[in-house]
Amino acid sequence: MKKIIQILLALLLSSAVYASTKQNNDDVDYVALATLLMKDAHYSRANEALTHVNLEDETLDKAQYYTLKGLVDLKLNKYRESNKNFQLAIDNGQVEKSIYLYMAQNNFKLKDYEATIDALSHAKELVESKPKIMALKAESYFRLTKYNDALIVLSRLNELHPKYYDAYRQRFSYFIKLKLYQSALTDAQVYLTHAKLNDRITISFINALRKAKEIDKATLLAENAHLQYSDNATVTVLLANLYIDKDMIQAAADLFDEASLQDEKYIKDSAEMFRRAKDFVQALYKNSQILNTKEKYKQKVAIYLEFGNYEKVVATENALKRNGLLKEQNILYALAYSLYKIGDYKRSEIYLKKITQSDLFQKSIELRKNMNKCKNNHWECTQ
Repeated sequence: MKKIIQILLALLLSSAVYASTKQNNDDVDYVALATLLMKDAHYSRANEALTHVNLEDETLDKAQYYTLKGLVDLKLNKYRESNKNFQLAIDNGQVEKSIYLYMAQNNFKLKDYEATIDALSHAKELVESKPKIMALKAESYFRLTKYNDALIVLSRLNELHPKYYDAYRQRFSYFIKLKLYQSALTDAQVYLTHAKLNDRITISFINALRKAKEIDKATLLAENAHLQYSDNATVTVLLANLYIDKDMIQAAADLFDEASLQDEKYIKDSAEMFRRAKDFVQALYKNSQILNTKEKYKQKVAIYLEFGNYEKVVATENALKRNGLLKEQNILYALAYSLYKIGDYKRSEIYLKKITQSDLFQKSIELRKNMNKCKNNHWECTQ
């Protein structure tokens, strides 16, 4: 589109001459001045120059004026005003078809997709020569839920521009949304084989496949991506999450450990995954690296509970108090339960009395019942 705007400006310049030696402001050719300012990206100044143009001047080339005004408005993000001026340019004899491409883009930004398609219909040959504009047309149809029309446009785009691989990527996303997974995978293969990839694009394909529940295919792609982008923590974590989907918890834990070395924000996740993998030592080791002490102790309590180290939970009581964690109902119950498990029923009761959250309150009732059994009939204790 940059080339098109340069061509339009060249056409405007060829029909307007700016006389820099003129002394009287009334003799200044403001259209030519605005064209030069526009070419140098001084859009506000170009707009100001156009306000001095006498629209009653019979010698004024109104097609030229309104075309330029439309371009200036476009650059100033005044899309509706831009299209009004483009239409006035057409009404006054503008025959350059590229003006319809700008009108279409303005309409797309205004989310008027019907108008986008209508504008493009006035420049069919030009549209078909520009793959990005054809892709815009397809997207407009898709947003109007005219899915078949969108796919027809992309098929035509593939015919006319077989090496424009972004069309396969676009159609892939449509197929995924339409749950046409086999067709999506075919387009994904074409794109991934021929297009110039980067980590961001590859991640988008993996996420789309995962969302489509094509876990095996997403995993295969993620494993290849992990080899190719070995330093990318996002890719590492994505593969880890796919392993979780496949219930490969230890493998996922190892990947989260790797990701935590690439980006420290994954340290907590790494500790959690080692907890889920029942690797107590590694879970505590990763937990010790968490800088946020509040988050560290919350997770540490969960790890101790997982492995039945109730004495360790009780030992964190003062640290939990210092970090304001005894205000959290889950932590209160964890501490009360741990005190119960080590036989300190009196202190357990102190914390149970502070629990008001409905689900935990019910658990507290059951815990009290069992404590009474333990106190009165030790052989009935289910501790």
